[in-house]
Amino acid sequence: MDITSIIYLSVLIMLGVFFVNKMFNPPVVHDYKLKTIVFTKEAEKSLKTTERGKHIFTSNAKNKLILPWEFDLWTQADLFENAIVLKKYKKEKAVYFYELYAIQPLLVNSLFVKGKYFGYVFIFRDKKEIILKSCDMCDMDVFVNKLCSLFPPEKNEAIIRDVD
Repeated sequence: MDITSIIYLSVLIMLGVFFVNKMFNPPVVHDYKLKTIVFTKEAEKSLKTTERGKHIFTSNAKNKLILPWEFDLWTQADLFENAIVLKKYKKEKAVYFYELYAIQPLLVNSLFVKGKYFGYVFIFRDKKEIILKSCDMCDMDVFVNKLCSLFPPEKNEAIIRDVD
């Protein structure tokens, strides 16, 4: 064996050890203050409106360019009093609160990092889902905090719990 073969072999062995180590012992990032929102039956009746109401907050995408095969990414999420409006290109989807069953958090793992990003799954009453991730949207935590502030406990429209 010549010296170049030994160098290549040692570099490959070091990379192999590094990747195997990261696969079995990935670093874990800090905890997020995630919330679960479950809408009650009273919310379905009391929030049944197709008017959006007053605009509260906008969360824009980190990257304005969305590739055509990425069907589940949105470039903007607008929070209104009675709805969330998701936009991409010239398409717009209004999600009214009476249509939602729950908004549940999820941790998004990145390459060799557990829980690097977080996201929320919007579960509809007809079992459809929309996923918004913090790696795609800016200010996702602020967006959810403003959303939670729309449903105070005394209204009994939604049950909001912190997830540990």
